[in-house]
Amino acid sequence: MGTVTITSAGFGVLPAGAPPQWPSGSVNWPAGGSINGTKAFTINDADVQSMLAWIATNYSTQLVGSNTPPVTVSAIAIVLAWLQGFMQATTDATQRHHTTPPQVPPPITIS
Repeated sequence: MGTVTITSAGFGVLPAGAPPQWPSGSVNWPAGGSINGTKAFTINDADVQSMLAWIATNYSTQLVGSNTPPVTVSAIAIVLAWLQGFMQATTDATQRHHTTPPQVPPPITIS
């Protein structure tokens, strides 16, 4: 049995107004709140091993890199690959969320 702890720190207090594209009508903006904090998850050994197998499968390209497989990677490197992948996926999704789809131009008419 072990603990996975996720911490966010160093962020300023959230402003009074919500950012653009905040979901109106469903979730209230936490004005003046903070995202700094820590959350600990207790996970048993069998679940951690299952998670490592899933992570290694899904992030094998990043873990192997330019090396010739099979490669030896530490367990913490596998967990870090997952966290980096999570953060990159969240960043990518955020950028897509804040992008207005391009407008299709009207058809060309030649007279």
